[in-house]
Amino acid sequence: MKRTLLFSVLLTLAVLLAACSNEQTVAPEPVSTQDLQVVDPARVATEILNLAGWTLEEAGSLPDPDPDKCVDLIIAFDREEVAAGIFHYRWEIQMGMDAMDVIALHRVVKEDGANGPIRAKKSVFLQHGDAKDFRGMFLPGTLSATTQDDFGAAIYWARRDVDVWGIDQAWNLVPADATEFGYMAEWGMEKQSRDLGTAVAIARLARLATGNGYRQMILLGYSSGAATGYALVNAETQLPPGQRQVGGWIPVDYSPVTDSDDWNELASCIFIPEYQEMMDNGEYGYFVGFDFLGNLARDDPDGDSPVFPGFTNLQTAMYFGAGPVFGVGDIHYLAGIWEDGMPVDLIHTTVDQWLDFMIAGAPWEPVKYMLDYSVWGCGETDVPWDDHFGEITLPVLNVAAAGGIGPTTYYCLELLGSRDITDLTIQLMSPEEALFDFGHIDLWIADGAPDLVWEPILEWVEAHTPGGKGGGRVADSN
Repeated sequence: MKRTLLFSVLLTLAVLLAACSNEQTVAPEPVSTQDLQVVDPARVATEILNLAGWTLEEAGSLPDPDPDKCVDLIIAFDREEVAAGIFHYRWEIQMGMDAMDVIALHRVVKEDGANGPIRAKKSVFLQHGDAKDFRGMFLPGTLSATTQDDFGAAIYWARRDVDVWGIDQAWNLVPADATEFGYMAEWGMEKQSRDLGTAVAIARLARLATGNGYRQMILLGYSSGAATGYALVNAETQLPPGQRQVGGWIPVDYSPVTDSDDWNELASCIFIPEYQEMMDNGEYGYFVGFDFLGNLARDDPDGDSPVFPGFTNLQTAMYFGAGPVFGVGDIHYLAGIWEDGMPVDLIHTTVDQWLDFMIAGAPWEPVKYMLDYSVWGCGETDVPWDDHFGEITLPVLNVAAAGGIGPTTYYCLELLGSRDITDLTIQLMSPEEALFDFGHIDLWIADGAPDLVWEPILEWVEAHTPGGKGGGRVADSN
């Protein structure tokens, strides 16, 4: 099948989903929320301890709350056992004055019976990418009837005494039936990276208060979440070392700065006019469509696809998973088995698991955020989020899928000031067979991901955590 025909799938999908988003109510003029953040990390950390029932181990460890910030910022809390002895905590936190400005903070951690979470030296904070939240990305087994319940990187690392935290960016909490998105008008890179930094600060304070010490956390950002993470660590270079939250950086299969003209044009520049037109028209919510395609394939697999005429709904979902839909080289989401120019099965996961993953996708994303990282990736306009890359001296582990976006990420590493940069590229095929190699989403849902991806990341985390090798627990003070 010709490359131009393959790329037309992506373009047709973008047009269809943009048409869906045009059904939303036109928003009023945006009101800046830059100075309206109400969160005091110390106050939220205190509320977290109270709600979770954790014992304050380090008296006086939390700074006095800011009296000018709001109280009662946690509006929802949940705790569940996701594997034997492994618990998932989730808090919804009000971040700004608008009612919809809410993120979710997650913790997945091993517990010692009734004593609560273990004291863990090793910690990692996870930032999801487009169309997914923390649970869908790092705990996929909890959302899939066809995947083992305890399958997921967060559980894998928690079992090995890593204290795993993460975030749902605010757009993940926007309901599927939403029609008005004025509150999203300024939900761009600045807000997303600022909220990420606040969430990491809350996690560190909660860890400090419960006897885990106050080490800076290792941050992992996946896909577009790597852009958010890069923006945060770039900004932190301008803070005194004692005020920085991140002590190690793991970008996974994405870089906002590349030397690939094809990638810059077809994955970034080409979308800027569409996103800018939406912003100009007051359309601030973008219908992403993972769940849309997944449900069509599940409910009516043999029906005609509304996205690509001539394909069935299942064929479209399969092509969206294993086809080179980015239009650049052979970059794809999942390694597939092909017959007669079409993917008919998947190599490292099942079709049902892929559909479950799609259906668990977030329906909406801010146009402003997508515009921001497209402008950044295009490279034709100066942006502030990479002004200090040469001052980033953190240890860096670059994780790349040879069949994913990974090959475009290496150039960015050369711009960093770090002297401790490690590359982990998952390559199972020859370069000529890149279309069938480990893909962008295989990193998190492939059967072999624990051994190929999660274990090497764990080893790097242990090597970059003082005293983290081995059990990695904080010694009991008693």
